[in-house]
Amino acid sequence: MVRGLERYTAINSGEAVAKFQIAKRIPAEKAESFEEKMEIHSSLKKEFRKYLNDVEILKERPEEYSFLHLKRDILFEMLKECKFCERRCEVNRYEKKGFCKCGVVSYFSSEFLHMGEEPELIPSHTIFFNRCTFACVFCQNYDIVYSDDFIADPKELAYIIDRRYRQGSRNVNFVGGNPDQHAHTIAEILLYVESNIPVVWNSNMYHSNELAEIIEDFVDVWLGDFKYGNDKCALRYSKVPRYMEVVQRNFLRAKENGELLIRHLVMPEHIECCTSKVVEWVSENLGRDVRFNLMFQYYPTYKAYEYPEIARRLTVGEMKRAYSIASKKLTNLV
Repeated sequence: MVRGLERYTAINSGEAVAKFQIAKRIPAEKAESFEEKMEIHSSLKKEFRKYLNDVEILKERPEEYSFLHLKRDILFEMLKECKFCERRCEVNRYEKKGFCKCGVVSYFSSEFLHMGEEPELIPSHTIFFNRCTFACVFCQNYDIVYSDDFIADPKELAYIIDRRYRQGSRNVNFVGGNPDQHAHTIAEILLYVESNIPVVWNSNMYHSNELAEIIEDFVDVWLGDFKYGNDKCALRYSKVPRYMEVVQRNFLRAKENGELLIRHLVMPEHIECCTSKVVEWVSENLGRDVRFNLMFQYYPTYKAYEYPEIARRLTVGEMKRAYSIASKKLTNLV
């Protein structure tokens, strides 16, 4: 059993129930106004927590209208004044698109059993959604981020998730791009999933508190990127304001409402300003034994060549320095 991912492991072994399957078995009242929906939601969150360790609930039939249905409806309502991420565009996504260029319909690029993730995740059923709330100049998935490929049909993707589960997937891993801006679609997908499979939210961790309030009850593992150690670098390379404030807040909340696996991509010339600062904050605030993946696969792509300081791969010295920093502060490195 991997430290920090005990509940995830228990779901895999049938000794615990995925959060979304619990949410599907808690009855909810329908309501007309957004305010009424949120009042009911707040009340049911307390009810939901009572069943987190109840394996027997999986034997019950899903409700015709459940806590998860209510969440889906709230998320679709939130699209009218979108604050899914902390850019807080507040656009009506039924009529126009904000920074992430997403409307109501979600698109995805691919889905497959991924064998290149962290050891405890593989085989991981990754679903790569299009678009992102960041604009990273070194984006390694820019072909996914800046295009719309296949319409994400909830029933079809739920069928595929169940099929991949039978093929051996240990989780369904919503990624991209980024999953946050597709939370409404993901909630609807999960309504049709029959398998007791952990949900992994592979995110840049820039979501709003409003979104966290809804999705944290169907996310089992937060697979979060912690890219930068300061706001200046985040703004320069990803066009992201208030990065540290938002991401630190979300990691702290995620720790209280799920399990954590953190990724940090080491960048050239950014060992002291980013890697060192990220490792220090994580060890002091999330614990020395949090599962942490120090990633060395950076390579210059997309617009990275316009930024001379990151227009190269890491040196051996930089990799050794980054590992030395992390290994002294953290005890659960991938």
